[in-house]
Amino acid sequence: MPNNTRLYWLHCLSPTHIGTGRGVGYIDLPVYREKITNWPAFPGSGFKGVWADHYHHQAKIALRDRGKDDKLKAAFGLADDGAGNSSQAGALIPTDARLVCLPVRSFMGTFAWCTSRLALRLLARDLELAGHLDLPQLPAEMPDGETAYVCGDGLSLDKRVYLEDLDFKAIDNVEHVADWAKKIAAWVFPNDPAWQGEFKKRFAVLPDVVFDYLTETATEVVTRVRIDDVTKTVAEGQLWTEEALPAEAILAGLVACDRVYNGKGSITLQTLLDEYATNALTLQIGGKASVGRGRVRCLFTA
Repeated sequence: MPNNTRLYWLHCLSPTHIGTGRGVGYIDLPVYREKITNWPAFPGSGFKGVWADHYHHQAKIALRDRGKDDKLKAAFGLADDGAGNSSQAGALIPTDARLVCLPVRSFMGTFAWCTSRLALRLLARDLELAGHLDLPQLPAEMPDGETAYVCGDGLSLDKRVYLEDLDFKAIDNVEHVADWAKKIAAWVFPNDPAWQGEFKKRFAVLPDVVFDYLTETATEVVTRVRIDDVTKTVAEGQLWTEEALPAEAILAGLVACDRVYNGKGSITLQTLLDEYATNALTLQIGGKASVGRGRVRCLFTA
């Protein structure tokens, strides 16, 4: 399995709204969340559609003409066109992208890239499935719910870390924390020592229960309106709130390639992964693209 599985990273460059339709709470348009953890996530189906569209645009091939390119057809599949041409599954199979680091406003350092032991444990499991076996061990269990593990003093003031309206006792030099910061920084910011350094000094591991709380309260919620062209006031019924994953959020998922559905010997699992799951991409994912939402960096870790 490791030979045909890769990890993909999504780094939000602007607030990103992956919606689920109308909500039932105070947020009219909430983001997509995992059922079990309730963390914000990106569905694999939505990522695959944007991923495929990027390469169709690059090849100057309309989506309706996907069947004319054997490699694109093998990689991303083909829908039934209703004219007797049957559908075909794509060989590249992305899982949902799970949250790894949530950016949270910090009194020191402007913001912190926050994670938890559970988030790191889930990431480690995915990395092992992708063939990465030389991973750091998880940091030690938190002594209490009022402690944050940090790298250096980039986030701490008098040995305290202040995130939103919460404060924690800052503990530096915890074994394996810096190792995880270094690994993630190298994967998300390859060949960019400056940003790798920024990531490491802003990296914080929080108690699981605190991370869960922040994934529900530290997302971006904005109020939107539509102005009536005549009255120049808010149109009736056109005031709503929408939620977005904040800029700088980092997520990760798996891309598997288990078989090629076309029988042409020149198209193999390896050629598809090398062609479509190697180079860094800049994509627009989710809704609200016309107001600058959803700009995302996508990187692949072989």
